[in-house]
Amino acid sequence: MSESLLRTKIALPARHHCFIPRPRLITQLHRLIDVPATLVSAPTGFGKTMAVQEALRALATRHAAAIAWLTLDVHDNDPVQFWRYVALALHTTLPACGATLIEALTGPQPAPVRSLLAATLNEITAQTQHLVLVLDDYHLIDLHAIHDDLTFLIEYAPPNLHIVFITRADPPLPLHRWRARGQLLEVRATDLRFDLTETTTLLNDVMRLGLSAEEIMTLLRQTEGWPAALSMAGLALRDDTAPSPTRHIAQLAQHNRFIIEYLTDEVLAQQPAEVRALLLRIAVLERFCGSLCDAVAETTGSAALLETLAQTHGFIVPLPSAPNDEPWFRFHRLFGDLLRGQARCTFPEDVDALYRRAAAWHAAHGDVEQAVEYAIAGHDFAHAAQLIERSANTLVMEGRAALLERWLHLLPDAWRQTMPRAGVAVAWALILRGRYSEVAPYLDQAETTMLPDAPALRGELHAARAVLAETQGRAAEALVHARQALDLAPADHLIAQAVAHTAIAGALRISGDIDAAIAAYEQAVPLCQAAWLRLPALLGRAHLGLLYLTQGRLRSAEAALKPALQSAIFIPAASPVFIAYSAILIERNQLEDAHQHLRHALDLAQQSGHTAALAQCHLHLARLRRAQGDLAGAQVALDTAATFTAQGVPAWVEPLLIAERVRLYLDQGAITKARHALASRGTDIEAVAGAVREALPLIRARLLLHQGRSADARAFLDNIIASAEQSGRQGRVIEALILRTLACAALNDEAAARDDLQRALAMAEPEGYVRIFLDAGARLARLLHRIGSAYAGRLLEAFPSSVRARVANLTESPEPLTDRERDVLRLMARGLTYRQIASELVVSVNTVRYHIKSLYSKLQVNSRTLALARAHELHLFEED
Repeated sequence: MSESLLRTKIALPARHHCFIPRPRLITQLHRLIDVPATLVSAPTGFGKTMAVQEALRALATRHAAAIAWLTLDVHDNDPVQFWRYVALALHTTLPACGATLIEALTGPQPAPVRSLLAATLNEITAQTQHLVLVLDDYHLIDLHAIHDDLTFLIEYAPPNLHIVFITRADPPLPLHRWRARGQLLEVRATDLRFDLTETTTLLNDVMRLGLSAEEIMTLLRQTEGWPAALSMAGLALRDDTAPSPTRHIAQLAQHNRFIIEYLTDEVLAQQPAEVRALLLRIAVLERFCGSLCDAVAETTGSAALLETLAQTHGFIVPLPSAPNDEPWFRFHRLFGDLLRGQARCTFPEDVDALYRRAAAWHAAHGDVEQAVEYAIAGHDFAHAAQLIERSANTLVMEGRAALLERWLHLLPDAWRQTMPRAGVAVAWALILRGRYSEVAPYLDQAETTMLPDAPALRGELHAARAVLAETQGRAAEALVHARQALDLAPADHLIAQAVAHTAIAGALRISGDIDAAIAAYEQAVPLCQAAWLRLPALLGRAHLGLLYLTQGRLRSAEAALKPALQSAIFIPAASPVFIAYSAILIERNQLEDAHQHLRHALDLAQQSGHTAALAQCHLHLARLRRAQGDLAGAQVALDTAATFTAQGVPAWVEPLLIAERVRLYLDQGAITKARHALASRGTDIEAVAGAVREALPLIRARLLLHQGRSADARAFLDNIIASAEQSGRQGRVIEALILRTLACAALNDEAAARDDLQRALAMAEPEGYVRIFLDAGARLARLLHRIGSAYAGRLLEAFPSSVRARVANLTESPEPLTDRERDVLRLMARGLTYRQIASELVVSVNTVRYHIKSLYSKLQVNSRTLALARAHELHLFEED
C-alpha cells in the first residue's frame, strides 16, 4: 500500500532558513502534551507550521514523544486515501501502531474506519511514550466522514495520544464540548502574531536590515504582526538599493493589499528574466522537482535554480525527500496564487500546454492519478481518457471508485462515450455499493462503444447485467446474461472466468435451482480467490452459506462462512457474511452471539451505505428480537427494514419482509393484521414464492393454524413438504413438518403428529437445530415431552422456564383438544349456555353436547367448573 503514497507528506518539514526563536509561543504549545486535541488556527502566513515544528522538537527531546506528521491536500478528501496516509504516518513513527489500518485499508473494499480506529487506539494505548499526530492544512478537508471519525478518535483517545490540527479556519469538530471538558488547547492568530521583540529579531538579526525602532514599529503596526507580511516586506527591503527603506515602509502603510503588490513588484519583478520565466511556467504545478520543471518549461538546469531559490527566498519551500531522491519543492501559497494569476494573464494560450506537459511527465513516471488531474486541467481529454481506462479496474479494486466517478464527470460526454472499460468498472462499483438504479446507464453507454475484439470486457459487461437482473428478480434474463459472460470469458483470463462463474451462480440461485447454484458457487469462490477478487469471494461464501441453510445443512453453512469471518471483518460490503452467520446462530439459539454478529454486520452496512444489506440486517434483527420475546423491538427493526426496502433493494428482499411481518403479527395475536399483510401482494404472492420458495407459503400455513383452520393447514403443508423434498430444501421440510405436527395434533391425529415430529427431529438433530422448535411454542413442547428422546429433552430445556414448568405438570396430560373443542371451552369460560354456544358456532345444541362430553373425557372431569379449573391448570387458555 505505502508504495503508492508520497512519503514527503508524512515527513516533518525542515526548519525554515529564517528561523525565529519564539519562546512565548513554544511554551504555550508545550501544553499540547496534556490534552487530546490542539487547534492551531489562523489565516495563511502566520507561521503555524513553523511554530508547531519547534514545539514538537522540544517535546521530542523533553518527553521522548513520538511525532507523526501528515501534510494534507485537497486530494485527501477521500476517506481511503486520508486514512492510508494517517496509517503510514503512525506506522513510520511507531512500527507497533497503524499496522491494523495499513492491512485493512488495502483492497477493493477497504474496512470501516470506525472499527479500525478502535483497534488503532488499543495499539497506541499499549505504547509507553506519548504520540503526537499532526494534521497540517486541515482546512483542506471538507468531508464530514473524516471529521466524524477524527471526533471519535479524540473522544476515546488514551492519555498518550495527542492530535494537533493546523488549519486556516476552525473545522466542524465539537470544539465547544472539548473546550468545556478541558480537552482542547487553542492557539489563534492573536497568539501567532509577532511581537516587537520577534519582529526586531526577524528584520534586524536574521535579515540584517538595520531598521530603526520607529521603522520596525511602523511595519509591525501596519502588518498587525502577520509573519508572512513581515517576511515578504523584509525580502523586498533587503533587495532595495535605496539608502533608506522609509519610502517603502510608508507605501506599506498606504495600501491594504500591499503583500500582493510587494510580491508582484518587489519580489517577482526583481528576479532575473530567466527566473521569472521559469516561475511563471511552473506555476501550474502543485509540487515540483527539477526534472518536472525542465519538462514543463522546456528548459534545462531547473534543479540547480530551485535549490538556489529555496535557500535564498521564502516563496520556494523545500519538501522532505529521501536521501537518494530528487529534491521536491512547492510554492508558498500566497506566491503560488500570484504566479498562477500572472501566468494566465501573460500567456493564456500556453497554460493548457503546461498542464499537458506536466501530465505527460507524471504518466511517464508512473503517477497516473496526478497525470489524470493535470490532463483534465489542460483539457487533454484524450490523454485523460486513456489513463482513466488503464487505471479503472485498479481504482475499483483499491476501493477508490469515488475518484473514478469524479474523473468521469469531469470529462465531456463525447469522451466518456469512448471509455467502455471505465464505464463497466464504475457499474461494478455501483453494484458492490448497492446503487442498482444507477448501473444501467453506464452499461448501456459502455456497450455501444465497446470494440468487438474485447471478449473479456464484453463478458464482464454481461456478468454485470446478470447481477442487475438478479437484483430485480428476473431469473431467466440473469441466466441468459450469465451464460453469455461465461461463453465470452477467455479460458486464460482468470478474472473474467471468476466473474462469469459468480454471475452463473447468482442466476441459478434466484431461479430456484439450489443444487446447481451450490455447485456453481463452490466453483466460483475458489476462482475469485485465485483472481484476488476478495469481495466477490466473500459474498459468494455468504450466498453459499444461505443456500446450505435452505437445505437444512447448518454444519455445511458454518463450514462455508466461518473461514470468511476474519477476512470480512473490515470490509463494509462484506456484511452479508455476518448476516448469514447470525442466521446459523439464531437457529442454534445462540442469541447473544447472533446479536454480536448482527451488530457488526450493521456497522459494516452503515459504512457501505448498501440499502439491501441494511434492510437484511434489520430483518434478521427483527427475527432475533422476536426470538428474545421482545416484540416491540422486533417491530422497530421491521419498520426500519421497510424504510430501506423502499429505497430500492433486490426483488427477493420484500417477500422476506412480508413473511417476517406476518410472523410478528401472529406472535402478537393480531390475526387480522397478519391476514392483510399476507394479502398485500395479492396474486403476486405465488409468483414471488417461486423465488423465495416456501417462505410465504409457510407463513400462509402458520396463518391457517392461528385461524383454527387446521385441516386446511394440513392439506396446504402436504403440498409444501412434497415440493420442498423434491427440490432438496430440507430446512423448509423441517419447518413444514413441525407445523404439520401442530395441525395433526389439533385434528386429534396423534399418530400422524408423532410421526411428523419424529421425522423433523431426525432431520434436525445432526445439524443442531433448536430455534425452529422453540418458535412453535408450548403446544409443541407438550408433544416433545411425549417423544422422550435425548434430543427432545435438550430442546425442552431450551424453552422458557414458564413453558418448562407447564410441561412438567403434564406427566399424565390429557389428549389434545380439537380446534372445535377449544372453541367450545373458550365460550364456556365466558359463561355462555349450551344454546348460546350453539348459536355462536352455528351448530346444533346436540353437537355442542357432543363436544362438551368429549372434552370432559379428555380433561377427566364431570362438570363445567372442574373443566375450567383443569383448563387453567393446564394453561390451555394461554396456548391460544
